[in-house]
Amino acid sequence: MNAILLKSEQVEFYTFLGPIFESIYNQQLEYNWLLTELDLNYIPNNFLDYFDDHYKAKDGDDRYWLSGERLTKLVTDHEIQFIWGLLTAFPKDQSIDIRDLSVVPYVDSNPNFWKPGNSVQHPQAEIEIACWDSTLTLLISKDQQIIQDFRSIFTDAQDLDQYNRQFI
Repeated sequence: MNAILLKSEQVEFYTFLGPIFESIYNQQLEYNWLLTELDLNYIPNNFLDYFDDHYKAKDGDDRYWLSGERLTKLVTDHEIQFIWGLLTAFPKDQSIDIRDLSVVPYVDSNPNFWKPGNSVQHPQAEIEIACWDSTLTLLISKDQQIIQDFRSIFTDAQDLDQYNRQFI
């Protein structure tokens, strides 16, 4: 089971991550994060200082790597709204080379989000938070407790598979 949060009065902004992190009891701190396809409401002057690594890929997309602690600090220091973007969580004991990824997780125009049976895109990753054009948030996780925690706080969130089945 994964989750989609849309058409909810429980959030002011779907893609502001502070409440998302609170809903999963700050489990984001237990991971390192790959951020791809970011479009933010603004970029603070010290934005790149939060990241352990940054790479501009040949396709022009930026890839960012940071700890859960730094991600949390970025979100709380600046109240950034992630209009578009995919945040992919990796166990802290895993190291990846953001310059040479076997799978580059993506959000924009990804048809797999809208089919039942969704799973985390990168084989080593555990969680994805997809920020979709400020209109919804997708939470995909191998750890079902994270989904349950999210849905217990955001009671408007729906099972993503059930949501997608209505369009088949």
